[in-house]
Amino acid sequence: MTRRQQRARAALAGLACVVALSVSVAGCGPKSETPRGESPATLVPLPGSSPSRTAAYGQVRKVVLTAVADQRLGIRTVPVQTDGAGDERVPITAVIYDPNGVPWVYLPAGTHAYLRQAVTIRRYEGDTVVLSRGPSAGSQVVVVAAAELLGAEYGVGEE
Repeated sequence: MTRRQQRARAALAGLACVVALSVSVAGCGPKSETPRGESPATLVPLPGSSPSRTAAYGQVRKVVLTAVADQRLGIRTVPVQTDGAGDERVPITAVIYDPNGVPWVYLPAGTHAYLRQAVTIRRYEGDTVVLSRGPSAGSQVVVVAAAELLGAEYGVGEE
């Protein structure tokens, strides 16, 4: 098994734990404020996008959350930083991996909407990831709840 496959499996195992924990804890809290029959997340295909090698499960789609879902996830973003050498850097929590081991980040794409963008990692430096390809400096990236957005996009945790 390659290192990339090992990282992908570890990422999926972590995502499965987060989803399982979310499902088990969800039954303990207050009743949902989402009206019955309304999904907390909808997926909007992007015009002109098509399945590709890097989009493991088809085309990239915009994840649009209800206001309640967005608030409950506690999504936080930070700007992509750059250093003196011109390298873009993001916190390690911004990077998620699809089941094929491809790294991605989520960017805000409107009110309660998020879009997945592929990145290429140059190297890891502690809790920071240096990118050789990805969003430009100053772009906002999701650093809290990116795994939940990936789960919503891929349908993880649905019955």
